[in-house]
Amino acid sequence: VFMIVEENLDVVDEYSNKHDTISGSQCVENIRKRLPPEAERRMFALIRSTNNSSSDIAIYKTRAHGFLPKLPIKRDKINEKLAPLWWGRFPPSEFGESMGINSQNDSKAMSSANDIACTPYDISQKAKDIEALFERNAHMNETHLIHDEMHELEDDLLTLNSNISVYSAVEQINVIQVTQSPASLMDRWRTLQGSINEIIQSLQKTFRLPKNTYAIAIDDSKIQRKLLGKFFDFLNIPPENCTIVGDGYSEINGFVDMVVDFMQCHNNDYVLMIVDENLDVVDESDNKSKSISGSQCADNIRRRLPVELERRMLILVRSANDCTTDIAIYNERTHGFLPKAPIRREKVNDALAPLWMKRFPPSDPEFRDSVGFENMSDEIVHKATSDEVASSPYDISQKLIDIESLFIKDSHFTDTRIIHDQLHELKGDLLTLNSDASMVSILGMINLILLGNNHSPEAIVGKWHALRDRIYDAINSLQSSSHLSERRTSSLRKNKLLDVLRSSKSRGLVFNSSFNTDLTTAN
Repeated sequence: VFMIVEENLDVVDEYSNKHDTISGSQCVENIRKRLPPEAERRMFALIRSTNNSSSDIAIYKTRAHGFLPKLPIKRDKINEKLAPLWWGRFPPSEFGESMGINSQNDSKAMSSANDIACTPYDISQKAKDIEALFERNAHMNETHLIHDEMHELEDDLLTLNSNISVYSAVEQINVIQVTQSPASLMDRWRTLQGSINEIIQSLQKTFRLPKNTYAIAIDDSKIQRKLLGKFFDFLNIPPENCTIVGDGYSEINGFVDMVVDFMQCHNNDYVLMIVDENLDVVDESDNKSKSISGSQCADNIRRRLPVELERRMLILVRSANDCTTDIAIYNERTHGFLPKAPIRREKVNDALAPLWMKRFPPSDPEFRDSVGFENMSDEIVHKATSDEVASSPYDISQKLIDIESLFIKDSHFTDTRIIHDQLHELKGDLLTLNSDASMVSILGMINLILLGNNHSPEAIVGKWHALRDRIYDAINSLQSSSHLSERRTSSLRKNKLLDVLRSSKSRGLVFNSSFNTDLTTAN
């Protein structure tokens, strides 16, 4: 029997409701004394603790058979750590071959799994537990509970798989352990909390997905599909492992079946799936516009899959609808929410890592290989300063042209739904536009059109003109101050934009001075 025991076992007595600490090594000694010699001789008990002074270790060896420090340890190093202790307890001359020797191939196969170590998610969860104690004022009259949690936090930090030093945080914990004043406890916890957040943020930058990760995404916006491809690229998911759909009725209507079939063929892989909430399509059977809920599609997928396959998925909703009630629905149907907003390459890990590790905790034996941490290479650091997931003024210009074309076709008389669908896409694209200027007023103008069910066609076109001109002014300002290619912008004005402006003016549509100036310049 191989037994590993923690030294400090903190409990609350169920009868007296008082706090107590039980010595694990003393428990081991009591067990050994109660066993007959022939049974005790078959036991191998080690103490694993952060208390590793010479006097502590001497006590452990007296009561048990050895000591293991609380430190990260790789799978292929376990035998090196354990073998001397095992053979010391069970010498081959007395017990024969009590420990087998793996072949080199077996060792390689075994070493591919993850290390025995805590993750940033584990540390974050423990910090939340401690914060909850402070929120209920445990520092006022139940300081022992905080001290117990601090002891566990220290253990977790020391087993964190990282080359980032945690000893400053450990020293702060040691100070808290001897602090009794409620005010001082709170102040020192706030300082420690800041140190822990810095450690977590540093580690999240080196977060990486396992190689057997596949990505699936759906969005009805061409711009957003392009941005999702960039998002997956920033996560180092190979293009051949990415499936991004949403272009038309067949792709959206067949999404649920496609994903269910995909999961049946990838039962040992991890799948990251990102869905847009409002998937607007034209039904090919009756030629009518309709909107399909992405989160409902995700919920249908989860219900159709067996538990062991659904467990391999992290499904997130990415939407411009981000009010509290919407997010609550997303969290009920999926595993989390990503806002539609610009995001730089170096921030992608910060956004995904907590969600990924919550869904696939490496402490769970099933997900030992679900995450890794590595040092960022110079190449990655260089790229991280120059790239982002964000739509451009050119993308927005293209969307304005698409919507303007609908008004030229009199869609505001014949099919207002398709205009609403395009405006909703425009809203999502604007939210991912990398701009220092506030988009609040523009988003408000879009919402007024979307919510105005009783607007006449003339009222809709009037509101569209005001919205279009406001957006055009905003992107013109961005273009003049950015490093966009002049050739690209010029091409836009001389071709598609010119055609749309001429056609619109011939129909008597009204433009502001910026549009008229562009038409004159292009001519």
